[in-house]
Amino acid sequence: MKIQALTFDYFGTLVDVDAGGTRGMEAVLARLGVETARSAADIYLDWDIRNVRLYRGGAYRRYRDVAEAAMRDCLDALEPGVLRNQNPASLTDIFLTHLVESSPAHGDAIPFLEWASAHFPLMPITNMDSDLWQRSRLTRYFEHVTTAEMAKAYKPSQAIFALALDRLGVPASDVLHCSLASWADIDGAKPLGMQVAWINRGGESLGTWQPRPDYEFSDLSPVRDLLQSLRNINLGE
Repeated sequence: MKIQALTFDYFGTLVDVDAGGTRGMEAVLARLGVETARSAADIYLDWDIRNVRLYRGGAYRRYRDVAEAAMRDCLDALEPGVLRNQNPASLTDIFLTHLVESSPAHGDAIPFLEWASAHFPLMPITNMDSDLWQRSRLTRYFEHVTTAEMAKAYKPSQAIFALALDRLGVPASDVLHCSLASWADIDGAKPLGMQVAWINRGGESLGTWQPRPDYEFSDLSPVRDLLQSLRNINLGE
């Protein structure tokens, strides 16, 4: 196997999106003056589930618009009527600002990107809107990105992966895709022939009917070892 380029799921794989999303939900609850026994992390998870269901369950809409619809549903379920005389778009903007700007890099991400950027083209493939991704913390490592907004499709649709491959100009079999999100990325990338390294940070299990990744690691560090091994093999051929 010859790897010519690396692609990534950005939010979750490279940055701790749960931390940013929790901070965002804390800010929304503070703006609304809502006090609840439920944690902000738990409410953020409820929003995330609703958000994914919405963008996977209908025709393409901008991430911002889907996020706002999920926010309405989430907050109404938390406290019916809480959005009366409120601006959901403004609340969603507060939330998304933290989601994209306050999500810190995982400890292994920057060392890996520092090394990998010297050897491979790197490209995130993300379900985020393009302008929101540009506000995230690690954009300096990437010359290009492929977003759902560009493809008018969300992962696991093959449309977004196919667009990324076209923009890279590299055969699918020569791309290693690194991702935390199994349902979005293994399911989307494998049918196109991409190699997949599942970065299973949480020790999750795959569904019975899901395709299996080519590699599974608990963080990004072993991916460097893998790539160095493959380069040595290829150089020796």
